Amino acid sequence: MTVASTSSPTVSVVMITYNGARFVREQIDSLLRQTYPFSELIVQDDCSTDSTCDIVREYARRDPRIHLFVNPENMGWNRNFMSAMQRATGDYIALCDQDDIWYEDNIEKKMAALGSASLVYCYRCLDPVYTRHGHNIRRPQGDFESLLFTSHIPGHSQLFSRRFLHSIDTWDERIAYDWWLAIQAHLHQGITVVEEPLNWYREHLDSASVVMMKSDWDRTKGNTWQPYVKGWAAYRAFQQMEAWQWLYDYIATHTTDRRHPVVHRMAVLLNQRSWLSLLRLCSLTMRYRRLVHRRFAEGRGWKRVMGMIRGFFYPLIWTYNNNTAFFETPRKRRP
Repeated sequence: MTVASTSSPTVSVVMITYNGARFVREQIDSLLRQTYPFSELIVQDDCSTDSTCDIVREYARRDPRIHLFVNPENMGWNRNFMSAMQRATGDYIALCDQDDIWYEDNIEKKMAALGSASLVYCYRCLDPVYTRHGHNIRRPQGDFESLLFTSHIPGHSQLFSRRFLHSIDTWDERIAYDWWLAIQAHLHQGITVVEEPLNWYREHLDSASVVMMKSDWDRTKGNTWQPYVKGWAAYRAFQQMEAWQWLYDYIATHTTDRRHPVVHRMAVLLNQRSWLSLLRLCSLTMRYRRLVHRRFAEGRGWKRVMGMIRGFFYPLIWTYNNNTAFFETPRKRRP
């Protein structure tokens, strides 16, 4: 293993916390064991009511690289991450959740893989208990066409340069910070991936992602025909959101037919209201279903036919299931 020397690029780890006393010790301990040591650990707490801050202060007294900041008021995890990242001073920034456990070579392997790309991410292990050699591995898809629809690459798996962060010209609090980072990376120098898990992801009922998605999971559990029939109305409701219109207008104006031809065409169609535009979009998601959702391009025979059908209806399935990273409630369909 190669260990960072004094001349190696510096890495800031940015962690946000909120009532994470049950788990934050294990996470900080895993950061302190990294084979590529961080130069600073920035912890920004969002008004915890438990002993989270006391635990972080305990570590900070022993290690001067650890810095705690406490928000004067609760910001929510999206705004909190957007704010905390700006405090980083290292050459590179690695984002971190309070309740995971990083493998010792997490930073080292990401730094080795980044190259000239704007952002690198890794797979994660979702086994019920901590393990270094798990079986339940989540492999997020990083294609721009896939990220056009939803946030697949969680922030806790991302590492990027501070220069890239400061090159982003605008932020919108209605868009999840990690989704926006991934989109911006494609608009800059692209994304690369370490095709192995570098952290153990702890699933529990109090995690921010579970809380945010629980209502969607409960509502869509057992769905079969519903997205194909009711998805049309859901899609139109999403199109009326200001965040939707802003996002796809931004992507359309920042891409070209030369560099991102499929993404550019899809972004333009996503903001058009005619039925013909929707049919053209569905045709594109079916044709490029491997890039949009690789599972739709797997298999042969009947499985391939079903993949084509799902690829065609993907914009409706996606909006009906409401599995998005928008922080705005879809408006009711206009009469």
